[in-house]
Amino acid sequence: MPKNSKIVISMKSLSKRFDDEAGVLDALKNINIEIASGDFVAIMGPSGSGKSTLMNIIGLLDKATSGVFELDGVDIASLGQKQLAKLRRDKIGFVFQSFNLLPRLSVAQNVELPMVYSKKSAAERSKKVTEVLRKVGLSDKANNKSNRMSGGQVQRVAIARALTNSPSLILADEPTGNLDTKNGIEIMNLLRDLNKQGVTVIVVTHNPEVGDYANKVLSVRDGEIHNKQVKK
Repeated sequence: MPKNSKIVISMKSLSKRFDDEAGVLDALKNINIEIASGDFVAIMGPSGSGKSTLMNIIGLLDKATSGVFELDGVDIASLGQKQLAKLRRDKIGFVFQSFNLLPRLSVAQNVELPMVYSKKSAAERSKKVTEVLRKVGLSDKANNKSNRMSGGQVQRVAIARALTNSPSLILADEPTGNLDTKNGIEIMNLLRDLNKQGVTVIVVTHNPEVGDYANKVLSVRDGEIHNKQVKK
């Protein structure tokens, strides 16, 4: 845990159950974790282990069936949909394996989308786009279309987009999954640099080499955390 840092994510006895025509599935069982401000956390496990479900709950895209989840000291169960949406917009930046960019828009237009939704002025958006593209090393690509860029560049655009509302937490779901080794290393180095600047980073991955970047590793199997590794 970084020095003088506060707990930003706390889960106590948290479980998630899916109940449908196929039957009952306990996707998460009795999860107890604490993540501090400035941590770099890797959530690792094989396909179907429950790590993506855990990521969705942390990202406020889903709710637990039971247990307590607090984000920045706020009990998530007490919030309505509008409050959850605001918290998600203001606190969390998402980076996905599939990038989720709009190919017909320019890099700058893709990056500014979250700010359009949060109703920031054109001047604010322009200033922030310039800032975050510089941060990810794409200042000269603002007018390019994303479908004419390499996978590594596109993922950098996605990270820039995740930074536009100045989130305190970045959630990255298999961020190197569609990249070759060289581009994967560059993306992980970028996430590490952002972490050194104070951003809490949580990465979901099955790749041990990605996990090596983290200072805390949570190993998930069959919906349970089987190992918590903290690196000095």
